[in-house]
Amino acid sequence: MRYGKTLITTCCLLIATVIFAHAKACAEDAPSTFMAKDDVMMKLIPAGAFMMGTDEPDLVEITTPHKVYVNAFYMDEHLVTNSQFARFLNESAGKNGQVKDRKQWIVIREDIEDEEREEWWPTEITHERGKYIAYEGFEDYPVITVVWLAADKYCKWAGKRLPTEAEWEKAARGKIKEARFVWGNSLPTEGVVYNRKWDSNEDPPPLFKATYGMPNGYGLFNMAGMVWEWCADWFAHDYYENSPSKNPQGPETGYFKILRGGSWFNAANVLRVGLRNFIDPGALDETTGFRCAMDIPGGTGAK
Repeated sequence: MRYGKTLITTCCLLIATVIFAHAKACAEDAPSTFMAKDDVMMKLIPAGAFMMGTDEPDLVEITTPHKVYVNAFYMDEHLVTNSQFARFLNESAGKNGQVKDRKQWIVIREDIEDEEREEWWPTEITHERGKYIAYEGFEDYPVITVVWLAADKYCKWAGKRLPTEAEWEKAARGKIKEARFVWGNSLPTEGVVYNRKWDSNEDPPPLFKATYGMPNGYGLFNMAGMVWEWCADWFAHDYYENSPSKNPQGPETGYFKILRGGSWFNAANVLRVGLRNFIDPGALDETTGFRCAMDIPGGTGAK
């Protein structure tokens, strides 16, 4: 009986070793770019450890610095755009050309014609002749005022997923270690969308194309400013103090979802790479958008 258990244990270890070796080989052999269903170029973020969080006095209460290892993964090089989200809505629509729960997912321009939403702030998408379309000139602008569930559904539709908070921060740091911002320690100057006003919802949002500015060290655009980005994780005040050291997934449950990166509305100090934000996942907030991540095909994934 003892021999049988030993044999089973040995076989399990051998299988696990083979699986790990295969996943590692897949990550090492993965191309530096990947194109998924939604035609967004994705960039390879290599596996490795980094210092997550910050000890800046005004943030450290919920951003305790800790070392985290993250498996290799792909990250969208830019935020999801109006045209890409309109395509998702069209492929998700019923026979009448409408998405059943669309008003709970996103605010589009035609919504503000209703008294109920006349003071809301829409993304530049409308619905005409049974189709969702991005307004001309704003097709490549980031989609905004989108809830967490819609972002999650979009990523799954595209064969991807939302990034974990740890993945997001590793990708945002872009090979720069322990800096205050994604570009270093200096305050932002040109090429960053922040500290802007949107005086009337009849005007378009104060944004630029999703590929505006200079990419970071991993080739990712606008990891600071433009829009807050939804992450997969629930928020917990003390999570960093108890976080796993490898591929943390966030708390199992919660009331708020993580947002990272800062937005067009925020002041420069809010764009710091270690700053954490959180919000009701059902909030239709005009400062929020998202991008997707994806496991390496054949790899071990975020877990």
